[in-house]
Amino acid sequence: MIPRTVDGRPLFTDAGRQFDALFEHGGAEEPHGLYRELRLHDPVFWSNAANAWVLTRYADVRRALGTETDFAVLYGEAGATIHGKSLLQMRGKEHRRKKAVIAREIRNLKKLERLIRPTIEQIVSQLITNLRSSKGAIELRLAYTGAVPLAVVTWLLEISEPDQLRGWYQDLALAGVENLIGNPEIQARGLQALHQFEEIIAPIVAAQVTEPQQGVLGALAQLETDGTRMSENELTTLAGFLLTAGVETTDRTMASLLRRIALYPDERRALQNDPALVVPAIAETLRFEPAVHGVGRMALIDDQFSDIDIRKGERLIGLIGSANRDEDHFPDADRFDVERFVDSADKQFTPASDVLTFGAGAHHCTGSLLGKLEMKIAITEFLSAFGSMSLLPESPPPTGVMLRAPEKVIVKLSAHGEGLS
Repeated sequence: MIPRTVDGRPLFTDAGRQFDALFEHGGAEEPHGLYRELRLHDPVFWSNAANAWVLTRYADVRRALGTETDFAVLYGEAGATIHGKSLLQMRGKEHRRKKAVIAREIRNLKKLERLIRPTIEQIVSQLITNLRSSKGAIELRLAYTGAVPLAVVTWLLEISEPDQLRGWYQDLALAGVENLIGNPEIQARGLQALHQFEEIIAPIVAAQVTEPQQGVLGALAQLETDGTRMSENELTTLAGFLLTAGVETTDRTMASLLRRIALYPDERRALQNDPALVVPAIAETLRFEPAVHGVGRMALIDDQFSDIDIRKGERLIGLIGSANRDEDHFPDADRFDVERFVDSADKQFTPASDVLTFGAGAHHCTGSLLGKLEMKIAITEFLSAFGSMSLLPESPPPTGVMLRAPEKVIVKLSAHGEGLS
C-alpha cells in the first residue's frame, strides 16, 4: 500500500496524529506503549509535525542510519545541527579523514587509558567531594552527570573555564536535533549560545591554526584534504559539534541510569555488589531509555521501508527509542535487565553494536569509547561513595522526543552506613 493523497502527498493517518501529539506535549507522556502498537500495525507513517516519514522497527531504523549513500544526515534545515556543516554532515573521503583524526585522539585505547583516564578520574573525584559536602536535595544533572562530560570535553578543547559553557551545550543541542518543528524561540536560544561559544573558542582555534599543538584541535588544524587545511570557521564549527556531541549522550544516559537505580534499589545494590555490571547496565540504559531517541535523515534515492514507498528528497526519522524496544531483535524488550549485555557490553560501544543509540555504519559515534570510559568511572565511583539514595518527589520523569532524559534528577544521598536503603 502507498499511503499518499491523489496529488502524491504523504497521507496523514491516525498513527501520525498520535505521534504528533508527543511533539505537542514535549514527549512528556510515556511513549513506549504507543511505539509497540506502531511497530505492530503502522511501522512507517507520516508525521506532519516533523515533516517526515517515521520508522519504528529495528531493521528499518538500522538500515536508514547505516547507509550513508542512500540516506544523508539533515543539513541546513529544521532538525539539523545548528553549527553548520559538522562531522555528521560530511560524507565519503572528507568524513573518513576527519573522523580518523578525531578517533586517534579519543578512540585510541592506549591514549584513553594513559592520557584521558587520569583526567576523568580527577574530575570525578572532585565532583564526588562536592557531592559529599552538599546537604539536602541535590540535582544530579547539574552537579554530576552533566558536569563530568562537560569538564572532559572542555579539557579536550583546551577551554579553561568549563562552567561558563553550562547551559549553552543544551541550547545548542535542543536547537538542532530536537527542534524538528523549527520552533523560533528554541532556534534563537541556540543561535545565541552558538555566538557565545564562538567568542570563547575563536582565539583558541586561531592559536592552533597559527601554531598547532597536540590534541584534537591541533590534529585537525594540521589535516589536509586535497591539499587544503581547514579554515578557522570550519574548526570552530567542529569544536561546537564536539561540545554538544561530547556531553549530551553521556549526561542524559547517566541521568537516566541514576534515576532508575534510585527508583529500584535492588538494581542499585546489584551494581554496588558487582561493579563488573556497571558497563552492562550503561549499555542497557542506552537501549532501554536512549538519550538520542530519534534522528533525522534525507532520502537520496527512492526506496521502501516495511512496504511503504519513500521518495527521493523526503525526510525520515529513525525512531531509536522504538527500535531499541523491538521484540524481534531484543527479547523481553520492555524489561530493564542489568545483565542483558553481560557478555557483550563492550560491543555496544562499537560500530557492531546491537543498540542503535550511538548510530550505525559510517556515522557511528566516534566518541562512544570516550563516553563509555567517562560513564564507567563516574557511575562506579558514585556507587562506591554513596551507599544509597532516594529520588525526591519533585524529580520529573523523562521528557523529549528526539533527545530524551529527565530534565532534573533530584535526590537525597547517603554515604555507606548513614541510613536510607
